[in-house]
Amino acid sequence: MKILVVEDNIDISEVMSTFCGARKDIVCQVTNTGQEGLDRIRAEHFDLILLDLAMPDFSGFDVIKSLKQDGLLESKNIVIFTASSNQDLLYEVRNNGVKEIFKKPFSLDQLIALIEKYRPGIK
Repeated sequence: MKILVVEDNIDISEVMSTFCGARKDIVCQVTNTGQEGLDRIRAEHFDLILLDLAMPDFSGFDVIKSLKQDGLLESKNIVIFTASSNQDLLYEVRNNGVKEIFKKPFSLDQLIALIEKYRPGIK
């Protein structure tokens, strides 16, 4: 399984990378900028993309908007990482083609369940 984590918080991205890297059946790539995340999404296939919304310069919203303009959003398994409780904001993101919202903070058990949900061949 191939996962991309787009998260500007170094601590969170390191935890994700370490956790996923410890599993032999997961290849996890991490980027700490939205623009680099967008470039990787355009260039490679990922089974799951975990995208932070609140990043400086080029946010998760910018990534979503760009993918939607490219006609690529619906074909990607993008799950938003957010600590936001703004329901209008989350509703807008969800209606723009992301698969679901994954609230921060989260437990490793919740992360495992999320990964398994998007594992290829699992429905």
